[in-house]
Amino acid sequence: MAEGHGGGPPVIGVDLGGTKIMAGVVAADHKILGRGKRNTPAKEGAEAILKTMLDCIDEALAEARLSRSDVAAAGVGSPGPLDADAGVILYSANMNVKNFALGPDLSKALGVPVKVNNDVRVGGYGEFMLGAARGYSDVIAAFVGTGIGGCLIQGGRIVGGSTNNAGEIGHVVVKAGGPRCGCGSKGCMEALASKTAISNRLVKASKKRDCPLGEKIQRKGRLKSGDLAEAVRNKDEVAVREVERAAFYLGTGLGGLVNVFGPQIVVIGGGVTQALGQPYLDMVTEAARRQIITDPNRTIKFVLATLGDDAGVLGASLFAREMLAHG
Repeated sequence: MAEGHGGGPPVIGVDLGGTKIMAGVVAADHKILGRGKRNTPAKEGAEAILKTMLDCIDEALAEARLSRSDVAAAGVGSPGPLDADAGVILYSANMNVKNFALGPDLSKALGVPVKVNNDVRVGGYGEFMLGAARGYSDVIAAFVGTGIGGCLIQGGRIVGGSTNNAGEIGHVVVKAGGPRCGCGSKGCMEALASKTAISNRLVKASKKRDCPLGEKIQRKGRLKSGDLAEAVRNKDEVAVREVERAAFYLGTGLGGLVNVFGPQIVVIGGGVTQALGQPYLDMVTEAARRQIITDPNRTIKFVLATLGDDAGVLGASLFAREMLAHG
């Protein structure tokens, strides 16, 4: 077995998403030695997803000039809901799977132990240990993409609650009776502030008035975060208005959570945040501050996530390494 940098063997971190799978071979000093990336065959079911994941892992191993026998463990960040202890995806809104025993199946294929955890929790843990929240013990992390996911850390530990599913910040209601969310409820933060929410509003606007971005979404079938950022830079009125609206609702929800949890730092990441950058963070922070009553001296920081696309891979590798350490 190969020694990783700084002692200890390398491990594998996998970020399983509804659209893409990313894998990394990660050394003991958290350097990514090799990467693999594939589109997720989401509609094709469990077997196809497992095979693609293994192809992705093999690509990362090849880049790192290592083989499967050189790694000691693997970690996976996966959309839920999960039975994390058993390593099973119970079902998924974005993938055609039900009761998919991802952990056991991957473990069998690789011949190493595998730890599966919620994808957003994994990304938040990556930011907490290695990214924007390093050195803090009380953190709220929010990731804005297709949906909105969160990770709560208190006293240096992830808050899982009695069911180990806590931390679903995207489903805090921020507008009673608001638009219907994918979860079935109305007015969730996710239904008002996610990329999906912005996309729906832009398409709706394009039916009433000139909205180039709304028309582009209809042609392409989805909104790309880069296209949204470009429209905002070009001062497309509709895009600017919808980003401001989404930032307001995200900030309102996060402000309420800050009042409840009192974190030291709020980390905001995900594809939308990455593309829109500091101006977006400023809008979210302003909306949150209007809501916050528990921070009179403004000591709680709001910051951009720093690990980007690597947060999931690195977070998953941390879970894999901790599993080894604790036997």
